[in-house]
Amino acid sequence: MFDRLMLLAKGKVIYFNEARLAVDYFSGIGFKCPELSNPSDYFMSIMSIETIEQDEIDAVGYHVSVQTVYASKIAKFNENYVNSALKNDEDKADPKAVPISQ
Repeated sequence: MFDRLMLLAKGKVIYFNEARLAVDYFSGIGFKCPELSNPSDYFMSIMSIETIEQDEIDAVGYHVSVQTVYASKIAKFNENYVNSALKNDEDKADPKAVPISQ
C-alpha cells in the first residue's frame, strides 16, 4: 500500500498523492527541498505565512500586504496541483476510492 501525503493551506489542496513523490513534485514547481532537510518541515515552511520574504512582496511591483502575497502563493500552489499529472493520473488513485454519485 502507498503512503499518502495530503497538504492543505487556506483550505486548498496543494498536494495529495504518494509521499515518496512529493519532494520531486515540489522541486518541479520551483520549491527544491534543501539537502539534509526534513521534507515535512520544508513543506510546512513553504506553506506558512511567516516565511513570506520582503523580496516576494517587492516582486509584485507595488505595495501589497503580506496576506495578499500569501493568498496568491497558496492559490498558485493549488493551481499547480490541480493541473499536475499527479492529480489527474487515475493510475495513482487509491484502488479503494469510489466516485461520488450525483
